[in-house]
Parts: sequence; structure tokens; C-alpha cells
Amino acid sequence: MKKFLVVLLAFVMVFAMAACGGGSNEPAEGGDTAVEPIELKFSISGPETSTWYDGAAKFAELLDEYTGGAYKVTIYANDQLSGGNQAGGIELVQNGSTDCHIQDSLVWSSICDKVIVPAFPWLLPTYEDVDKYMAGAGGEALKAALNEKGVVCIGIGENGYRQVVNNRNPITAPADMAGLKMRVPGSEVHVGLLKYIGADPLTMNQSEVFNSLQTGTIDACENTLDLLYSQNTLEAVKYLTMWNYSYDPIFLTVSTKLWDSLDDETKAAFEKAGQEAMDYEKQVTRDKVENLLTVIPEEYPNVEIIDELTPEQVAAFQEKVAPIYDDYKDKLGADLFEAFGYTFS
Repeated sequence: MKKFLVVLLAFVMVFAMAACGGGSNEPAEGGDTAVEPIELKFSISGPETSTWYDGAAKFAELLDEYTGGAYKVTIYANDQLSGGNQAGGIELVQNGSTDCHIQDSLVWSSICDKVIVPAFPWLLPTYEDVDKYMAGAGGEALKAALNEKGVVCIGIGENGYRQVVNNRNPITAPADMAGLKMRVPGSEVHVGLLKYIGADPLTMNQSEVFNSLQTGTIDACENTLDLLYSQNTLEAVKYLTMWNYSYDPIFLTVSTKLWDSLDDETKAAFEKAGQEAMDYEKQVTRDKVENLLTVIPEEYPNVEIIDELTPEQVAAFQEKVAPIYDDYKDKLGADLFEAFGYTFS
């Protein structure tokens, strides 16, 4: 009898727990299930103070909103996952070791040569030109080219226009650059176009630029206004010309490994978050340039600034560099240049 009562009591307790939902991993009807978000690694080569980081942070925020908290994005600045190697950062997103990545066209061009086209001289000389073509057929063509390289491009942002500084003389005409020893990025396009202008271009690590300007090893260099300021290059030069000669976009990509794991609804959320984040980053970048145009004259009163070239002055430079387009017409495709508004004669 005692054994029967023990068994009966155990049965009653189990039934009561089941009725209350206790002891079950299933939620009560109408209840919520706490699901751990999927963690994503997001690598950028810029520092935490860069507008690239601002764009990545905005993407993380928007993706959280558009997917109901399904993803948690961790941002790694300065390409720390690849030991600071920029090309290595691209390789990591290509093989799926990282999930998301931001890099500019100059670095990407060593892997996907077509993305260098926006950097061609005075192809996109104004923000109006940039917005028209990067949001149109030109930008879509670049996305398609990147999508053949083991990634999916979900947004295009802005590194900005590259300006020129030097220690020899003000630059307003091609003759002002004759024989100018000028450091350029490791891009054959930039080396070639500056040779056409008459300068003496050479490549070197960015870390060597400041001392080389001080010692006279080089006379000049070019970079975005933000980097000329943040890397203290303006401390070592006498002249700054805002000539907008080369435009540098950035690309927000995700690995195909991640992309192929997403359903259509989630892919749409990624794309929406990606382009909105890059639109935000682009505006932050432009606001920063506008602010620097006020700050630089105050902090560097000894630097002579040519803040704008006239249409006639730009035309003189364009005439000098025109052959560079024919040099790359077949290699990159006339149709790609035409997607950015350039017509071959």
C-alpha cells in the first residue's frame, strides 16, 4: 500500500509540472522564445575614429532593427583580424573567415581591377556627378564586378576626393607640376596619369611620407583631406590644392558563405541596412570635409590653400591626362567608362 501511494504521488507531481509548463523546453502558448543572435565579424581597415567605422556601426544598428535582433555585429578596426594587412582583410571575407568588410577601391583594384574606374582623373569631379553615376549604372557595374570575387556588395560609401599638397609652388596648372617628385598610392593608373601631367610619381609606404616631405626626398603627395589632416601631413607642406582629381569609393561587402545561408527576406534586410549605412557614412564624410575646410586654415595658417580650380583650369589638366582613358579602354571595357558618363571619341 505504501509503495502504491509513493507511485501515485510521483505521478501527480509530474502531471502538475506538465500542466504548469515546468520541465519543458517548449514555450507556453503565446509565449516568447529567447533566441541567441547570430554573431557576425565585421572588419574594416580604417581606425575607430574613421567615417568607415561610423558606417559599420550604423550597419550594425540597422541590421539589428531590420532583422528583429537576429544578428550581433562586432566591428574590428584597422584590419586587426588580418594583422593590419589590407589585402589580407579582403581575403578573409572572400573565404568566409569574416562576414562583413569595408575597403576602398584602391586596395580592391589589385583583386578586382574594374573598381578603379571612379578614380580615373576628373571622371567624377563633383558630388553631383558622384551621386548620379555611383547610384546608377556605374555603381551597379562595380557591384557586379565585385560579386564575381567571392563577395556580395551590399552598399557603396565614400572615402572621398584625393587632393594634392606640396612644398614647391601653388598648383593651378599642369606646368606647376613639371618634374614634381610626388608620392602616389600603389596604383598604376595614378602613376600613369601623373606622368602625363608631367610630374615625377613614385610609390612608397604611407608611413614614410611625412619624413620624406620634411627631408625633400619628395616634393608632394596626394590623399583625402581627412587623411592629410589626421596623419599630420599638413605640418610638413606649404601648399594645398583642392582639385578633386580622383574619387575613391568604399565598398561594404559580405562573404558569399554568409550570403548563401540567408533566406530572401533576410537578404533584403542586409541590402537595405547596407546601402542606408553607406548613405549615412557618405554624408558623415562630406560633413567632415566641410568642417576641415574651416579648421585647416585656422590650425595651419602658413599653408597656402587653393580651395577650388576654375573650369578652365580643370580642362587644362583633363587635356593632359586624356590618353590614360585610351590606355585602359580595352582592359577595363569602354562600356564601363560609358556607364560613368565618359564617351570615347
